[in-house]
Amino acid sequence: MINKTDFYKYKGKVFFNVEDPFGYKHREVEVLAIYENTAAVRDVKTGLTWTIRKRELGLKETGKLHKHHGHFDYRKTKRQWKGKQEQLINTIRSL
Repeated sequence: MINKTDFYKYKGKVFFNVEDPFGYKHREVEVLAIYENTAAVRDVKTGLTWTIRKRELGLKETGKLHKHHGHFDYRKTKRQWKGKQEQLINTIRSL
């Protein structure tokens, strides 16, 4: 269960130099929501949103990690999109 004080404490807060799941650094991101192990964030410059692990923001994860078949793989995704940031942004915007 999520700690409600964490939710309100960090919602709207801005973090700097955050790495997204695709391996790219973002200069400034705003926290939209906080969950047990993850946070939903928005890049202030591009307006793109994504979900990252709380540890990417320097926050403590509260829940136990539950991996299952088909789970999102950070390492595989970073390798797949390395050097293709503009293509990634265009792909996401076209959805």
